[in-house]
Order: sequence, then C-alpha cells, then structure tokens
Amino acid sequence: MKTPMELLKEFAPEFAQNQMDERALLFEHPNYQAIPGKYKLLIGIAAAAIAGSDTCTQMWVIMAKGQGVTNAEIVEAIMVARYMKQATVNDTVAGALAKLSGDAP
Repeated sequence: MKTPMELLKEFAPEFAQNQMDERALLFEHPNYQAIPGKYKLLIGIAAAAIAGSDTCTQMWVIMAKGQGVTNAEIVEAIMVARYMKQATVNDTVAGALAKLSGDAP
C-alpha cells in the first residue's frame, strides 16, 4: 500500500515537491533553527496525533527515533497532545455548558 506522500507524488508531483521543500526549509535552513530539530520532531508527533493521523504519527515517531529522540520523550509529547486535545474539547463545549448553567442567552 502506498503512503499518502507516495500517492501525492504520483498525482500531484509539484505539490509533493513543495511539501518536501518546506520540510527542508524548516529542518535544514540556517534561518529557521531557533527551535532545535528534536523539538520540531516532537511537535510533529503531537500535531499528527491531535490531527488524528495514525500514518503521520508513525512517520514522525520513526523520524524522531532516527534522530535519537527517546521513547520517554515521544510518550510525553503524545501525553501533551492528548492533554491539549482534551482542552480544546472543553473550549468547544463551553458555550453549550453555559447554556445548561443559564449563563448564556
């Protein structure tokens, strides 16, 4: 089975190349190194997990492991993602809860 990126390369090679160019910009260009690569990988894991993409989460974990990121660091990034997702649910339902409590019109 082809990966999402392999499919994108097949059907829209220019867009696939653009995505790879952006990745190189973020991870390799000297002007964009304020955040160390390790942290960028952990952010990628968390973002993919929050977005609900199993394929992307696995890809980011593989890349992170290849760069020496520890299991404990990866698990902690996933825990932060879970916590943040939970917080966004709280925000999403705040209006409905306000209606239940009589605080909203």
